[in-house]
Formats: sequence, C-alpha cells, structure tokens
Amino acid sequence: MRMFPLISSIIFLVLLAGVMVAGFVIYLKIKNKAKEISRQVYGNDDLIANLKRQEELYEKTPKSISDGSSIYVPKLSRDFPDFNVDEMKARAENCLREYLLALDTNNASALQDGNEELKEALFLRLNDLNLREIKEHYEGVKIHNTVLNTYNRYGGRCVVRFQSSVQYKFWAEQDGKVIRGSKDSLVQTRYIIDCCYIQDSEKVENIGAASHALNCPNCGGVIKNLGMKFCPYCGSGIVEFNIKVWNFCTIKENA
Repeated sequence: MRMFPLISSIIFLVLLAGVMVAGFVIYLKIKNKAKEISRQVYGNDDLIANLKRQEELYEKTPKSISDGSSIYVPKLSRDFPDFNVDEMKARAENCLREYLLALDTNNASALQDGNEELKEALFLRLNDLNLREIKEHYEGVKIHNTVLNTYNRYGGRCVVRFQSSVQYKFWAEQDGKVIRGSKDSLVQTRYIIDCCYIQDSEKVENIGAASHALNCPNCGGVIKNLGMKFCPYCGSGIVEFNIKVWNFCTIKENA
C-alpha cells in the first residue's frame, strides 16, 4: 500500500517535468518567431529594443492633419472676401494655447479669445474636474502646424474648422497620484478649433451662447447675406466689420 504514494509522486514529477519541457519548447518557438519577425520588420533580432525605439519615434512624430485649403479657401473667399486665413490660423493657435493654459492652471479666465459657447464648455469641464478632485497638466505645449480643414454653412451659421498638430506632456493627478498620462512621455495629438460666424440669427439655436450676428454700425439692421459690403437698409459700408464677428466656438481633441 505504501507503494501507491511513491508511484503517485513519481507520476506527478514526470508530468511536471513534461509540462516544463513543453513550456520551454513553446518559449523557444515564441522567442525564435519574435526574432524572425524582428529581422523581417527591423533588420535585426532585438525585438524589445526595436519596439522601444519605435515607441520613442512615435512620441516625436507629429500627428498628420488634413489640409482642405485648396477646396475651401476659394469658397470662403467668395463668401467673405476679407477673411484672412493666415490671421485666423494665428488666432486659432493662440486660442488653443489659452484653452490648454486654462486647463493646466485651473483658471477659466486664461481663455481670452472665444465666444460664450466655448467659455461655457471650458467652465463645465473645469467644474467637473474640480468635483472629482482631478488636476490636468499640459506641459511644454508646441503647435507643429495648423491648417484650414473645412468650411461649412448650416443652421444659420458659417463654420471654418482649423486642425492643429500638437505636442505636449500630459498627466492627470488625483490625491497626488498620476492616474492618466505620464510626466516623462511626450504626447502627439490633434485638435480641432471651430471659428463661427452667425449668418442668420433667426435660424441659430441657443443664439445667446453663440457668436453674435453682424449688425450695421449706422442703423443697426441685421446683415444676413454673406460678404455684403453695404447695408441693404441705409447703404452704410460694413465690410471692415466682417472679420470682427468671427469667433471661436469649439475646441476639441481629435487624436
């Protein structure tokens, strides 16, 4: 009877040795396959080092952005002859920097540009972060490039969308601990910045939170037609006021 425990132990050890051998064989196969893949993709055997270099390269490579200037600038120029694309690109980048600074410093007043719609969205986001006791950090913000992405007309408003390729270090803290992002790693991402013009205030929902319609500086009449140079009511010139009614209404990450 005493032989049975001994036999059972021997069988267990044999099975364990078999599992270990099989595991080692599988490990060697996986290792060799990894080396083969590394040689095919990177030209050498060190897959781990290659993946690390690839990650570092990814951190330093700006996100691509879609430039729709060739399609939309001619349409925009017909509707608004005095719309200066380069000037608005610069404004869009400045508005984005202010927006990220407001998040980083938890101070909504850092956002100077933008309409009430954008400022309200920022206030709600900061309020949500504060309620959850989360602090977001955006360090070393760098805007690689900004392009005019689209131009559309809908719901009584005209919207020029800019797209920016952006780099920074991002992390979020809660109770002194990093819960998202990293203090040491760069983030490459994209942002969309919408610039709005109210063409017809009667068609726009929530007009109080949007850009303001253009009014004649002389008689106060609402100017509804795009790019009009003279008031249809009193004939006063209005072209110099057109660019002033464009305002930023939306900023969103578009990674």
